[in-house]
Amino acid sequence: MTKLKAICLAILCAIFISTAQIFQKIGAQRLPEIFTNWPIFIGILLYVIALLALITAFKEGEVTFVFPIVAVSYILVTVYALLIFNEPISTLRWAGVILIFAGVTMIGAGKK
Repeated sequence: MTKLKAICLAILCAIFISTAQIFQKIGAQRLPEIFTNWPIFIGILLYVIALLALITAFKEGEVTFVFPIVAVSYILVTVYALLIFNEPISTLRWAGVILIFAGVTMIGAGKK
């Protein structure tokens, strides 16, 4: 159960990191406004929550197994950018996303 808990926490961390980055992008578009720039503060809060999830995941699993799962955040950010900001994603970037997914899968499968 500890391994499953570590995986779930690492995926949760990736979700929070990805969402935080989207809020940071929204906040960046509102600069130089800073003190009332709520997306920036929401992003920071999500980063803190992600850090807590990651620390707990490290407690439950091996760092060489848990941390690469956080790379799923690169995949999520790419999808978010496409859906939320309509950013164009090149074929080469999609190939990178596929390689990241394959790498995370291989690391997960390599752990006995």
